[in-house]
Amino acid sequence: MISAPPFPAPSPEITAALPGIDYFRRSPSRLTGRADHKEWQHFLVHTEAAHLLVNFNLIDDRWARDARRAETARLIVLARVGAGWDGDMDRFEGAEVDVIPGGMSARFGRNAMGFERGRYLLSIALRGRPIAAELELVPTTFPALSSNQPLSRDRYLSWAFVPRLVARGTLSVGGRAERIESAPAYHDHNWGHFLWGDDFSWEWGSALPWDAGNEWSLVHVRMADRGRSVARYQGLFLWRGAHPFRIFRDDEMSVTHDGCFDLTRPLKIPRVMAMLSPGTASDVPRRMEVRARGDGDDLRVRFESEDVAQVVMPSEHDLEGVITLNEVSGRVTVEGRVRGARVEMEGPGVFEFIRD
Repeated sequence: MISAPPFPAPSPEITAALPGIDYFRRSPSRLTGRADHKEWQHFLVHTEAAHLLVNFNLIDDRWARDARRAETARLIVLARVGAGWDGDMDRFEGAEVDVIPGGMSARFGRNAMGFERGRYLLSIALRGRPIAAELELVPTTFPALSSNQPLSRDRYLSWAFVPRLVARGTLSVGGRAERIESAPAYHDHNWGHFLWGDDFSWEWGSALPWDAGNEWSLVHVRMADRGRSVARYQGLFLWRGAHPFRIFRDDEMSVTHDGCFDLTRPLKIPRVMAMLSPGTASDVPRRMEVRARGDGDDLRVRFESEDVAQVVMPSEHDLEGVITLNEVSGRVTVEGRVRGARVEMEGPGVFEFIRD
């Protein structure tokens, strides 16, 4: 059962730290600079009844005739209520988009995100699906920033993430409105120059406790080559309360997958792309374990997949190829001992697996 404490007031220290990290970079192609830029602001909210994923993203269209107009805005919204995911991807033209470089706000049509008085604000309404949300999210942990990590041999990705926030507001799915009170939430922001279909894959996951009194939260990141035989970067980031507590990296970590998740008619968005990827075969793991050990510390993270939604992207190398971003919701359990402290946690997780 989720405990629901009073909604927290923003921390002045965390509020002051975020604007210098979590601002929109925007593509240099707008000013005749380097193209192939991608950037997204990503949010997850968990309740006992629903999981919500919201992603504001800006991506250079490699095939655009005018490089100065190459940047395209898209909104991905996925909601899991009951037995499965629903959602869609909406695309927006230039006049519908307002994103100021260096700021933390964005408007995509009638959808908006911002950061005011220590709170992230989201206002969402999909065009073609009955999903809408009005939310405020208060960060309760300090952010982490990682710049220019190797994605492939000559491509790099940077990210900032806030592993733990508390959300409140309303979520409407299928005409049914649900009030959200003090729900656990997660946020990350990623940017870099790369193409879908480059020689890379990744696994990215967050875990939060259902018990609001539990002080632990964590994020797992693993970058590998396209065949997933060589890990170029991996990290397990652990927070205790508001502060980073321990980072495990590379040789301190081992990752194992067990079984394949049985995909039976998974949601694929945008729906037109499902025609290019009609199958249900997948190598999304049914279970995954991350073991982190070093300097006397030992931590075990287990993730069990429960449901999958697929975001299908056209390859930017092969006109007939596609890249699949598998958004997998499930249950996470964490146990171990780090820096003399006992670590135990159980709660919701969403892990993203890129496959082609």
